[in-house]
Amino acid sequence: LINKIGIAVFVLGIGLLLRYAIGKGLINETGQTLIGLGAGALLVFFAHRLRESFRAFSSVLVAGGIAVFYTTITIAFQQYQLIGQTPAFIIMVAITGLAVALTLGYDRKELAVISLLGGFAAPFLVATGEGNYKVLFTYLLILNSGMLVLANFKKWYVINVLAFALTAIVMLSWGLGSYPNLEPRPSLIAFAFATAFFLVFFAMNLRYNLRHRQTFTALDHSLLLA
Repeated sequence: LINKIGIAVFVLGIGLLLRYAIGKGLINETGQTLIGLGAGALLVFFAHRLRESFRAFSSVLVAGGIAVFYTTITIAFQQYQLIGQTPAFIIMVAITGLAVALTLGYDRKELAVISLLGGFAAPFLVATGEGNYKVLFTYLLILNSGMLVLANFKKWYVINVLAFALTAIVMLSWGLGSYPNLEPRPSLIAFAFATAFFLVFFAMNLRYNLRHRQTFTALDHSLLLA
């Protein structure tokens, strides 16, 4: 708990320091972005150096580095317009991929949670208001497929539940908000995406137990039914 509080304070401290420097005219917008990316890279670098001796602490440092990456790219896109939407989106996908790879390497659940939350936040952080649901759902399908790959190796219920709940919330919000206003209504496309999501989550909650020949628990059955 102290480690997690410490990394949160550290990330906040970086932001306040940069804000002070920019307010004084010492660092321009490009400099702030580069410093943010450099700070995230330093956290990941030191975490890698400490992974053998302080595995739990190093995973917290990695989580902080990933958080700094997401925050920096978001600010560079939304507030300073230093990069376009497509490059920002590609960078977000790359950050999520890095986080998933580090999750498997470190075998830490908190990294998987941060990867998942960052991955779900990415399309909304770089949104421009156009509301392209096909791109959004395709991205979520790719992201959840990554979690399906993770389910081959780890039985982390929190990942399965979070991925399912967040996807359901996003799709339900779209179905109640944007879908009724579309003409013609894309019923077949929406049903196709819903079916694809169902198959991914169904496989996600089956894969580990079948591969490792483990007994299904009550929570497994509940997730399959949901």
